[in-house]
Amino acid sequence: MGDFDEEMEQELHEMSQEIGEKVKEFTERVHPLRIALAGVIFIMLLGALASTWYWAIPRDDVEIEVVYLQRNGHIVLTELFNDGSRDITDVSLNVNFRDMDGNVLGKIDVKFDSIPSHTSISGDKMEIDVRGYTVWDAYTIQIEIEWTDFNGNKNQEIESYSVSESQTAIFLYECEEVTWFL
Repeated sequence: MGDFDEEMEQELHEMSQEIGEKVKEFTERVHPLRIALAGVIFIMLLGALASTWYWAIPRDDVEIEVVYLQRNGHIVLTELFNDGSRDITDVSLNVNFRDMDGNVLGKIDVKFDSIPSHTSISGDKMEIDVRGYTVWDAYTIQIEIEWTDFNGNKNQEIESYSVSESQTAIFLYECEEVTWFL
């Protein structure tokens, strides 16, 4: 049994020596700088692939961010994003601030001929300031957007959010994304 252990130990020692020699030969042939450079090139290729998805492949990606604040009344701030890689056209955005009876207390109604890719729009035209109504009741913010995508297809989406006891609320509505090959 002792001979077997010594033989096995000798074989393992020889095998480890062979592996060590192969590693030594490999490191002499391939410089570590080449390995680092290959890693950098690989990361650059991954970045190029990701940027192709973001910038080059035709896609629609429309988002609407709504911020609701209670400050001496009700304030609704809206921002429209075209995160897609192509322009959208014939854009119509309607945001209504309603009480629980469905009465419109304030509204935003804006239209744009075109919104370039990777652009956001906000400003005074996209704000609602409603005063004179209690902050203790429940209210609804209704968003309706229509646009024409890069394929010429008309899109329309409607979403509602309830605000009541919130002093501050942020809603991000992501419209259905369209990619040319899907």
